[in-house]
Amino acid sequence: MTTQTLHTSQPAPEPTPPQDEDVVAGWTAFGIFIALCVAVAVIAWSMLRQFKKVEKAKVEGVFGEEAQAEAIAQQAAKDEIKKLKR
Repeated sequence: MTTQTLHTSQPAPEPTPPQDEDVVAGWTAFGIFIALCVAVAVIAWSMLRQFKKVEKAKVEGVFGEEAQAEAIAQQAAKDEIKKLKR
């Protein structure tokens, strides 16, 4: 009981805020930031590859859309001609 009375009777000391020179950005957070940037780039690259595979399969008629595949092939040919003219 004496210990409890002693602890409750004395006020807690006020915490001191850190000084400006003590607060710095860490290398760990920078490394995590760079790792996240790389991860996003890899995921975007993979997604674009998958989109190209799906488009190729669609043009080949894998999904059973022959008429639409022909229209897409014609559009791709027009796009290729435009690229060559540039």
